[in-house]
Amino acid sequence: MANLLIIDDSPQQRAALRAALEEAELFDRVLEAEDGIRGLKLLMSEPVDLVICDLEMPGLKGDKLIRMSSSAQSKEVPFLMLTAVADAKRRARLFSQGARDVISKPFHPLDMIARIQLHLELMRLQGELLEKNRLLQQLSTTDPLTGLANRRQLDEAQEVEFARARRQGLPLTAVMLDIDHFKRVNDTFGHPAGDEVIRQVGEAIRGQLRVTDVGGRYGGEEFLLLLGCPAEGARIVAERLRGDVEALEIRTAEGDSISVTISLGLASQNEAYPSAGAMVAAADGALYEAKAGGRNRVMAAEPPRSE
Repeated sequence: MANLLIIDDSPQQRAALRAALEEAELFDRVLEAEDGIRGLKLLMSEPVDLVICDLEMPGLKGDKLIRMSSSAQSKEVPFLMLTAVADAKRRARLFSQGARDVISKPFHPLDMIARIQLHLELMRLQGELLEKNRLLQQLSTTDPLTGLANRRQLDEAQEVEFARARRQGLPLTAVMLDIDHFKRVNDTFGHPAGDEVIRQVGEAIRGQLRVTDVGGRYGGEEFLLLLGCPAEGARIVAERLRGDVEALEIRTAEGDSISVTISLGLASQNEAYPSAGAMVAAADGALYEAKAGGRNRVMAAEPPRSE
């Protein structure tokens, strides 16, 4: 359930509202404030989900309180305004100022409860929509097998990280890695076993990433890491990751044991690389050299010379 704040300078009005709400059992807590200033302080200090506020109060009036609370808080709290004003234009203006509903005084308790229930339901539906949008965003940028970034997210991240490193003079190293003889794993043990290999390699990668690093599945059995460190530090991370993967004991559903290794190529951001794509291509070239040199090793691209 939610928390409600009643802001009204009339003790009788607050008591009537509280009595109706307690009978309906709609809220965990019902807070009260006798004026706009105290109401604003409660909004800033307490978790409030819905506000019932009188329009005409001494000092800080309800319409000004809405504007002040919306600018002072990151979370938008719905306001239900109570007013005896009959002027249609002024009531309409309350909606444009941020009120979610305008309720006439005197009100009937059943009408008040029905309106509150409607707004609570709207809040619930809005929360569900936000959560579904968050999940959709996550699905659009996450590889479902490993939980790491997918190709789309990596393409965006490499541009952002390259531009930031270039602009701020920060180190950045791209590491391309590939699971050695992965086709042989699929052919011998089947695709479910191959998926398990990819998943566990992804876990090993996750274990080496810092908060500032980016890592993901580039495609198939290939992964890309963007490490915020120079080549020397990236090589240490790459060698550690190579050892972690080599030490994996992967079991198939049938109980077979699979051992795999990875080859890695790295390239560090350099003025001679005109773009993030050029840096990643250089790391991919170093990966090719690692495979040609016998696999299960780390190779670094020769730093290009700035002209």
